[in-house]
Amino acid sequence: MTAREDDEPRDRPSWRDIDRRRERPGEKSARAPRPARKQAEWVRKMALRQAEALFKGKKGRPEYQTALKGLEAAYGTKKFPAEGRKFLEEYGLPDEWGALNLLLDYPEPEVVLQAMEAMARQAASRSRVERQGFQGRLKIWALTSDDPAMRQRAEEILEKL
Repeated sequence: MTAREDDEPRDRPSWRDIDRRRERPGEKSARAPRPARKQAEWVRKMALRQAEALFKGKKGRPEYQTALKGLEAAYGTKKFPAEGRKFLEEYGLPDEWGALNLLLDYPEPEVVLQAMEAMARQAASRSRVERQGFQGRLKIWALTSDDPAMRQRAEEILEKL
């Protein structure tokens, strides 16, 4: 090493500092505080999350996620209609693709039609597999539904997709 390299400040601790730390195992090294730039970025992200939650209203609260998980847990059971009614009264029609997909099996035709419409609006931004699954559900509704309005609307949405 040249003298110039030894004179430059080091970013990492010297071997002497490392040995001193090993000799004193009871002392914990103080964590370096976050650099100002990282701290500012973290604060900005937290503020954005809080603002998004504020604008979402009830859907931005943790209770919404709990209710959504309850709806998913009740799917396929006798409790699903009651859980779905409770969810819809409290939060309205969900924005999540998976929750809308669950509501396609809800017993009330009005709710199913609303879920179909919402899914049709989101279909362009979904993956190919999700769109194909939705189209399959629509074909089933178009062929087997007892409600003529639902059958007709499913056929109309299929034509648009």
